[in-house]
Amino acid sequence: MGEQKNIKIAVFFDCENISGSHVASIFDELANYGEVIIKQSFKDWSSSDKKSWNQELHEKFAIEPIQVFKSKSAKNSSDLRIQRAVMEIMNKKNIDIIVLVSSDSDFRDLAMHIRSNMHKAFGFGESKTPNSLRNAYSIFIELPIKKELPIKKELPIKKELVENKDLKIIKSLENTINSIKNEKNYCLVSDLAKYLKNKDSSNGPKKFGASTWKGVFKKYPNNFKLVHLDENRSTLIVSLKK
Repeated sequence: MGEQKNIKIAVFFDCENISGSHVASIFDELANYGEVIIKQSFKDWSSSDKKSWNQELHEKFAIEPIQVFKSKSAKNSSDLRIQRAVMEIMNKKNIDIIVLVSSDSDFRDLAMHIRSNMHKAFGFGESKTPNSLRNAYSIFIELPIKKELPIKKELPIKKELVENKDLKIIKSLENTINSIKNEKNYCLVSDLAKYLKNKDSSNGPKKFGASTWKGVFKKYPNNFKLVHLDENRSTLIVSLKK
């Protein structure tokens, strides 16, 4: 099972509509679902108004900036360019999830079209995102993303003190990791999520006590080691602590 096909993700940022301050948390969240292999941002980069979308941010996360030339309606120019890019990506069979990062209601029809073509459509947007757009996605996540409460270092969870429910969760996760880990003794979090889902469709992170798989493993720091596989923070891996 360790050779399961990894979920491939393409992300499109509407930089006229979303702040670059959300980028790191978005990639952290997507690491729970698969590997981000396409990252594109859309804006008129000749403009001096780059704000948080600077060169340093693009280089840090390996995002490809796409130039959108201004027209009478700069907003519509960006929308149309993103739509064209998404249509091109949908023809690629190796893409499983298409992510739109925007609060713009104009992307409602595009999100629905993505889903009608057998792809999952994920959306990230700020609180101003209308319900018509939120409901068009397979999954919508509001920005800023609410972080899991950190576990206090002075009160680590010890195996012998964990409640019975937690012991069952730990044992289940340990067995799963042992079943699908590679020769380096780790597995992709996305592979683990898919493996558990295939065993039981109700096996989501909430069943294990957190809103994300990353949050699940962070509850048990003495049992699991959770790290990003690459500098772009697009792939999350987990292994057992000895």
